[in-house]
Amino acid sequence: MSAKCDIIIPVWNQLAFTADCVDSIFKYTGAEYRIVFIDNASEEKTKSYLESLAKSHGDKVLLIRNEANTGFVKAANQGMRASSAPYVCLLNNDTLVTKGWLGEMIAIAEKSADIGIVNPSSNNLGQRPEPGEPVELYAEKLRREAGAYVELGAAIGFCMLITRAVIGKIGYFDEIYGMGNFEDTDFSRKAVREGFKCVRACGAYVYHREHGSFNKAKTFEEDFKRNKEIYEFRWGRPARVAYVLDSFDDLTLNHVNNEFMKLARGGNWVWCFSKGPFDAPRHSNIIVKSMPSERFHLAVLFNILKKKKKFDRIFVDDERFGKVLEQFSFIHKAKIQYY
Repeated sequence: MSAKCDIIIPVWNQLAFTADCVDSIFKYTGAEYRIVFIDNASEEKTKSYLESLAKSHGDKVLLIRNEANTGFVKAANQGMRASSAPYVCLLNNDTLVTKGWLGEMIAIAEKSADIGIVNPSSNNLGQRPEPGEPVELYAEKLRREAGAYVELGAAIGFCMLITRAVIGKIGYFDEIYGMGNFEDTDFSRKAVREGFKCVRACGAYVYHREHGSFNKAKTFEEDFKRNKEIYEFRWGRPARVAYVLDSFDDLTLNHVNNEFMKLARGGNWVWCFSKGPFDAPRHSNIIVKSMPSERFHLAVLFNILKKKKKFDRIFVDDERFGKVLEQFSFIHKAKIQYY
């Protein structure tokens, strides 16, 4: 029986991390899968370990060896080109998967034809175990959210399930991003442009030892800066936009929610400061701060002025408060607009 999903793991040394990752896959993956290792010229111990896995697991493991470290982007593309499965899952070798992770991600992808890329919940996305809490125990709590998902502004490549429909439509990662960084965001933007959604499967959990591979790359800072410039030249710098909602009827609610989703799906960040509860769309790039009516404007002003990352635009519906914000523009730097 052919695999429903090829799990593509680029490897450059890190034998202990790689072995932990593989052990967790064997232990916790119930969905039909195959592991595709792309060995980026690892040293002898890691090379021998991967060869032993390929020999002992038959059709369950495919090993592709490069004689030079080509970087994450090219390695990921090698794996995707070697796959014909309905799904591919790019997985960093410094991750730990948990029970049912892959099956839940596939189940979320199968909920709708426009769900094209799926991340699991992860410390990478803000879901962190308490200090000392076992990863699997924390993951068990999240499994109560099986079947639920939240739309993302962009997926992250540490564990990224991609449907065959997305690959057929937009191809592979752009190798201009070299050793890695921003290739996953660029790929996500292309997918969204073609009508697909990037989502987080709330009930699946994968722990990531963040930047384990990149920490060994001497040119990380330089590569990051270069790739950021390439990405922003193509897609623009993500905007940070705030809405101050004093009151809202159904017409206003529909209007701002549509604007929120349009901005968020464009990779921008939206903050909503509302007087009382506000039912905003579920999206990783939409942050709602409901505040009490008493001294509402003072609380909003304090929140805006204290932010280290400044807003580009602030939308208000109260003209007097708009004038106050304009007086403080030398601090917050944002353009004030009315909706």
